[in-house]
Amino acid sequence: MPRTQGPRTERARRGFGVRQAMIAVLFGAALSGCKDKVAIARADSLTAIIVEMNKSRDSLSALVQGATGDKDRALAQVVEATKFADQVDAELRQVRDLKGKAVGVGTTDESGKAQANNAQQDILARLKVLRQRLAARQTQLAALLDTLKRFRSDSSAAVTLLADLQTRLASRDKEIGVAQDEVKALRSDIAVLNTEKAVLKDTVTAMDKRENHVFYAVGTRKQLLSDGVVTEEGGSRGLLIMKLGKTLVPTRALDESKFVGADRREVLTIPLPRADKSYRIVSRHDVGLIEIGKKEKDGSFRGEAIRIVDPAKFWAASRYLIIAEK
Repeated sequence: MPRTQGPRTERARRGFGVRQAMIAVLFGAALSGCKDKVAIARADSLTAIIVEMNKSRDSLSALVQGATGDKDRALAQVVEATKFADQVDAELRQVRDLKGKAVGVGTTDESGKAQANNAQQDILARLKVLRQRLAARQTQLAALLDTLKRFRSDSSAAVTLLADLQTRLASRDKEIGVAQDEVKALRSDIAVLNTEKAVLKDTVTAMDKRENHVFYAVGTRKQLLSDGVVTEEGGSRGLLIMKLGKTLVPTRALDESKFVGADRREVLTIPLPRADKSYRIVSRHDVGLIEIGKKEKDGSFRGEAIRIVDPAKFWAASRYLIIAEK
């Protein structure tokens, strides 16, 4: 009785569906990777913008602080000049007092003349020091006047500049806030993409494991029939008692618990229970794709184990390998 092509067609359809799903998952993973790169590039760009904004703000703040410091120094010099003027007035008052207290002497009073001469020398010395200090202060005041004139001439420009700085700083603060919100949103998107990527990776791994998971069963005719792994087909009735020449074929509905599971990429050798017995493959697998100690012309073989030489071609026929003792 010829074997039906139904299981093969179903397996081909299932294999095609799995390949389609794997392609879709891999495409999704690649798309996720592209999104990750775009998001990271966008985040880096925004970070650079924020750094540049902060530098500009710091530079503008330093400029404002510098202008304020110059103004404070000018005012300090004005206060110092005022104090110096008060000191000069005090010194002049002391000189006037000395002149008013000058000793009156006669032409014959030598001691009086010496005292008056000393008082005059003291007055002259004090006036000389005052003149020197006044000259030095005049130089300082001239420089101060130049500074004040420059401040007065630049006052309107300074006010405009400060107003512009304040406006720009406020605008930059808003831009920084927007950029920070965008960065937070991008980080959230990246986290979601990473989660989706992990799920896709797990899905691909599970599908790959399922695609390469195979099953095999090795046993006697009686054992395989008892487990429901195979069934008998064909044959002729002899002496009206029993059928002769029955052929073992895989059962249509296979119970995976009756098989040994394996990964076809890793398990290349399948042991046989008895090396002194002959075995044959009941399923549709090609006996030409295995290595064994001894092969018979009828397709049976003997040995301690079979070795699969081309796993991809060998398991393409079916995920379920059935080997029966002859």
